[in-house]
Amino acid sequence: MMTERLLALIVFLCAPQILSVSAWAQGQGSPVVIGESVQLQSSTLKESRSLLISKPAGYDNSTDRYPVLYLLDGETHFHYASGITSFLAENDRMPKMLLVGIVSGGRARRTHDLTTPSAAEMDNRLLPGNGGADAFLSFIADELIPFVDRTYRTRPYRLLMGHSIGGLFGVYALVKKPTLFDAYIVADPSLYWNNEAVVARAESFLSSTKSLQADFYMTTSSMTAASASGEVPSAVARLNAALGKKAPAGFRWNFDWMKQEDHLSIPLPSIYRGLETIFEDWRLTDPVALFDKGGIEGIHRRYREAGQRFGYPERITPPFTISLVVAALLRAGRLEEGSGVLLHDPKGYPPPWNQLDALARAYENRGDAEQAARYYLLSLRQNPGNEFARKKLTGMGAKIPELPRD
Repeated sequence: MMTERLLALIVFLCAPQILSVSAWAQGQGSPVVIGESVQLQSSTLKESRSLLISKPAGYDNSTDRYPVLYLLDGETHFHYASGITSFLAENDRMPKMLLVGIVSGGRARRTHDLTTPSAAEMDNRLLPGNGGADAFLSFIADELIPFVDRTYRTRPYRLLMGHSIGGLFGVYALVKKPTLFDAYIVADPSLYWNNEAVVARAESFLSSTKSLQADFYMTTSSMTAASASGEVPSAVARLNAALGKKAPAGFRWNFDWMKQEDHLSIPLPSIYRGLETIFEDWRLTDPVALFDKGGIEGIHRRYREAGQRFGYPERITPPFTISLVVAALLRAGRLEEGSGVLLHDPKGYPPPWNQLDALARAYENRGDAEQAARYYLLSLRQNPGNEFARKKLTGMGAKIPELPRD
């Protein structure tokens, strides 16, 4: 374990320092703005702290509210984290999100803020000035989060991401204030710290906690003595074992051993995969499979439950998902089931005229003229300008009502 600690501390000390937050085009181009820098005066820390804020696309032109991802070491991770959250949201892998990067402001301050006091000689020799985690957590809980909630339009769903000793802090925040955040991404956490004292505290917490609705995603890299020899670092393995045996009801956790990454490269894939994993239920990758298990109500229930978990109690099944199920059922020749889904809630989910056409053609191909005429007529009512349906009905000798055309 000494070798693991020494190697991790060396990597920490050698980590590249602060990246600039401003991005701009060269020459005569206009600035490319990904966020804003804000100062927050803290009475708890007795200093002003810098924040980097990235608002989701469309924020300034809407009244929507958004979950918040709090990012430790904001100056290091803010650039790519803002791109990841935007990309995943644009592809409906997760909801749009407000990103708050907490700037560490230097190695000494980072060490102090993100660590608990350590009795280990090696910890104090290589990272002196440690032990300010309690004050920093109080700053986040009592000052930062209230500031963000009153300044921006937020939802009651918060995530915390930390790397290295930031990951250590993430685990500490979980056990110290378990309801402060709803999800955690901890990348290559320095759980060896203080002879694995935070892990021991997590074991006790997990044993005594019966239920906790939260998500926890943890990664480790290849850059430790243990992983180089084909083993997960002992402190990480110990926490994994505790989670496997004692995870509270409602607490979802995942662990990825990213053998292709080292300690410095692991934060980016950890954020990407962590968000995908946490928000796995945000969308359905195979709605037909869920329909076969629980019908259309099973799909609606899945979206309602996911909405409740992620701070969107009003969330409903997207109309496109209904259309996907209908299309799959029609392709499979399950016309009665497809019809039932298409018309299951005409007020909440008005059936698209083109899918009514498709259903009518399917019945026509089956030789069921009566049902074909029924759905062509419904299609025409949805879209009085649908000349295809009008011609079909005329050819069938069906009576076509007078319908207003645009």
